[in-house]
Amino acid sequence: MGDAVRRSFAALATSPPNTTLSQNNGIVALTRCASTHAGYACGFRLLIFRMIATVGAWILSIPDFVLGGALTFLFANVRVLCGVRCLLLVKSSRFFRISFLIL
Repeated sequence: MGDAVRRSFAALATSPPNTTLSQNNGIVALTRCASTHAGYACGFRLLIFRMIATVGAWILSIPDFVLGGALTFLFANVRVLCGVRCLLLVKSSRFFRISFLIL
């Protein structure tokens, strides 16, 4: 709700809307690590990798379809695992859970 209100105000002010990256919430739910220190360590590692030219060249040499397949698997995995965990937390009948998982 807050994101929609913020986007509306951005449109009225003729500025580009600020979007949130919701896939990070899925990664946090999957790994159960919400520490800011882990985020800073990951960002520092990415900066170091960016400064080392050979690492950057190696990452750029990976074909687009390989990265696309890896990201598809990652986001599907996060969606399925977090979704199943949320479904198991909801109080419902066993028939509902099994039929929903089959769909």
